[in-house]
Amino acid sequence: MKNLLLVRHGDLLPNPERRFIGASDVSLSDVGRARMRALSEELAWEINSGNMETPKAVCCSDLVRSRESAAILAAAIPDAPLLCFPGLREISLGRWEGRTRLEVERDFPGQYEARGRNMAAFQPEEGESFLMLRNRALAALADIRSRRSDGLVLAVGHAGLNKVLLAEYLALPLNDVLRIPQPYACRAFLPGW
Repeated sequence: MKNLLLVRHGDLLPNPERRFIGASDVSLSDVGRARMRALSEELAWEINSGNMETPKAVCCSDLVRSRESAAILAAAIPDAPLLCFPGLREISLGRWEGRTRLEVERDFPGQYEARGRNMAAFQPEEGESFLMLRNRALAALADIRSRRSDGLVLAVGHAGLNKVLLAEYLALPLNDVLRIPQPYACRAFLPGW
């Protein structure tokens, strides 16, 4: 693949308690589906007007929010196969998933602060570090490259996954990964990658 168009999946159901989601399998909300449809219309317009190359493939993780977003986008891209790569999954937060920050601080004393001191290497119980996610994501991209060596590939990922890939592409320190914005249904064009 010569170029990568990296997209974050659409909005999820409201999470007012801000519970950690991580690799939990959560569906898109109606708002998320609508935003992905709007993005698919934008991409179709850009392709049809010659402002964007037609992607050779649409890739996603095996989580339902990524698969659903990718299917909406792939419907607007002629002849682009939809390919699922488990290596593009969101970071696993292990035993933190489903808990709020306060619950994590209560149930795993000192771990939330330890993560803040070493964002790249900290690994929650039964979860992954951002360094582990980086290695897994780069291996998935290598697999995608081996299948689609030329042209544009659209990859639908997740906030943590996309931040790690953007940090790698921009040569930013992995400890600063959470400073990279990644709102729902956003996209980033990464030429030469």
